[in-house]
Amino acid sequence: MKWTLACLAMLLPAAFSCAAQVPMPGDQRMDAAEAARLQAAQAAAAAWHARAAAELAASGQARDLAFAATLLQLADWTAPERAPPDSDAPSQASPRDRRVDQWRRLASARAGGDVLANALLMQGDGPDNADVRAQALQRWRRVEPDNLAVHLYAGGDAAWLPQAGAYARLDMHYYEQLRWMQAALAAHPPRADERALLGGDVPVDEAAALAAVGILAAAAMPGLQPLMEACRDDALDQTPTRRADCRRVGQVAADTADTGLGASVGIALLQATAATPAQQADARERRRRLDWRMIEWGRVTTRQPDQGAAQFVRLLRDRAVRGERDLVERVLAEAGVSPDPPAGWQPPRR
Repeated sequence: MKWTLACLAMLLPAAFSCAAQVPMPGDQRMDAAEAARLQAAQAAAAAWHARAAAELAASGQARDLAFAATLLQLADWTAPERAPPDSDAPSQASPRDRRVDQWRRLASARAGGDVLANALLMQGDGPDNADVRAQALQRWRRVEPDNLAVHLYAGGDAAWLPQAGAYARLDMHYYEQLRWMQAALAAHPPRADERALLGGDVPVDEAAALAAVGILAAAAMPGLQPLMEACRDDALDQTPTRRADCRRVGQVAADTADTGLGASVGIALLQATAATPAQQADARERRRRLDWRMIEWGRVTTRQPDQGAAQFVRLLRDRAVRGERDLVERVLAEAGVSPDPPAGWQPPRR
């Protein structure tokens, strides 16, 4: 059942594109029977998501409506019919259910200053959701004016960089979203027949946590390209303060980001804006330390029988784990692995 557990979080269109393209544990590709089983699991996940969406939306609460819209949109995706195991055909989208946009608009009207509800509304994509996202970001900015995440989610150019000194953190509330989504899915669990297809021996809280991880992986992430383009090469000299502004953003992201992605972006900015040997050395050491932790985290979890799922769920329950940095440190500590690389260690060549 390891393959089912490993792939459960990938039963979504952005992370899952035909079973043949998903590597098996041990780097093996799926045969026809395994691909058929995974496609059946995808159908079971879609049925679970659609039913949970309707049940959540019935509450009328902003968070429930926002997440229900996400679940229903994911449930609208179906695998290609009769796709052979060696096919590279992508998943196909079915016609969008009208309730998706209705629920998002209703959630937006009721979200107010609830940061988590507004963050959940960032999961919507496409032109139909542009106004809802913009309104949610305005509300989020009013509550957390010092949070860089709001500008990154807004996309567009980096005209806000001259105000970089006003930002003190990069917090996407990633683990808060994970916890809330897990609780919501666990409260509306898959039926017995769906559980059998999704891996009947997987506890409901684990299945809910892995599904939440997959949903966040498939959901819209902040747009980083405008920031990175504004903070490299000749663009650093476009204004007198550009280098300092970019460096401030990099420092905030590297020090405070609640995800490894955010920390990596911050380090990249510190590398791009380093103007002295000391700054260059600091950026290199930060990158080396982050690479070590990410590599060792992967090594430790993949050696566990369940790919680290039970440990992840246990740590997710601990409110002291505020973000990915805390989670990785705890996983490494439990495995007896130092959070800092040995002297002279270098990551594999990219």
